[in-house]
Amino acid sequence: MSDPSAEGLLALLPRLREIRHDLHQHPELGFEEHRTQGIVGAWLREHGYQPRDCAGTGLVADLHPQADPDAPCIALRADLDCLPMHEATDLPYRSVHEGRAHKCGHDGHTAILMGVAARLAAQRERLAGNVRLLFQPAEEGVRGGGARVMVAEGALAGVAEVYGLHNWPSFPRGHVRVRSGAMMADARRLEIVVHGTGGHASEPERCRDPIVAAAHLVVALQTVVSRGVGSHGGAVVSICRVAAGDAHNVIPDRAELWGTVRTFDPAVTERVLERIEEVATGIAAAFGVRVELLPPEGYPLLVNAPRCADAVRRVAERVVGPSRVGDEGLPLGAGEDFAYLAQAVPGAYFFLGAGDPAGTTPGCHHPDFDFDDELIPLGIEMFLGLVDDRLRELSAQ
Repeated sequence: MSDPSAEGLLALLPRLREIRHDLHQHPELGFEEHRTQGIVGAWLREHGYQPRDCAGTGLVADLHPQADPDAPCIALRADLDCLPMHEATDLPYRSVHEGRAHKCGHDGHTAILMGVAARLAAQRERLAGNVRLLFQPAEEGVRGGGARVMVAEGALAGVAEVYGLHNWPSFPRGHVRVRSGAMMADARRLEIVVHGTGGHASEPERCRDPIVAAAHLVVALQTVVSRGVGSHGGAVVSICRVAAGDAHNVIPDRAELWGTVRTFDPAVTERVLERIEEVATGIAAAFGVRVELLPPEGYPLLVNAPRCADAVRRVAERVVGPSRVGDEGLPLGAGEDFAYLAQAVPGAYFFLGAGDPAGTTPGCHHPDFDFDDELIPLGIEMFLGLVDDRLRELSAQ
């Protein structure tokens, strides 16, 4: 699929790096990616596509919009949004928006798929089927669910398979990680409110202290996995934030807990959530408070279809060599809304390693993180290889 001389790809790289740096400098949160959408849309039209809006600030573009409905179609996805966090770097293209930063590499993923779009357009007539490009808004969980919206709006209609990628600094630079089955966790957000009776700190006997109850609840929740699931459960329950009160001498009337549940099996998820409710009910009774559990929203388990994961592995062995392809470190406990795409049609999600040998590369969601531009050609080659591999095989069926 790639140019024999690779000159076409090499000629694109300087411009793609410039675009990536510009996106990094002007990050946009989920469902607010208007500027990013405009840049991507202009690029697609420049290369002969007819992009259409999807999920508000996303885009869908078909290589062959009038393709034979019986011809195979595969989809490739990139995410557009940034994180609501501070950037600590001194990069010349650091974020100009305080409290918003591309700290997960979505700027790089977008640049990769833009490069794929350009190379596919240059070879349009060689392809026996259609390629649908999905530029998805709102992957990050804080405002996420963009993939679910795209599915609901028909972005995968007529698609046989879907593929996505992510940079990952914990894996060695230039390596590819993929596996069949569970790839990333079922990730749920925990929000718990303990309702008590407030009062003066000198008269605790007249109160129902939500802080004391919340403290016991945090400790008791540590038994949900160790005593409620067992050694083969594969689950994590973490309380990551506690908030209560405004003064040193006032017992408040409520305390709030935020955290997360991560599992690799829907049945385990349900068991964990049941145990959390049971523990919360017991704490409420013991301390005379009311414990409110808000709906545990999040992303479902991301499952790679075996044939799609095999295709990624096959292409990666050609692109980076067999010794740099594996499944070490998988599945990951992080969540990804690509899961909604992979639920709708068979698909596979894979990682491009971005870590230096010394292990000092800042990880995703770290204030010092920056996407490694050297991964742009690797990501393009992987996607182009998958287009070639899958369309040839699907056309032959």
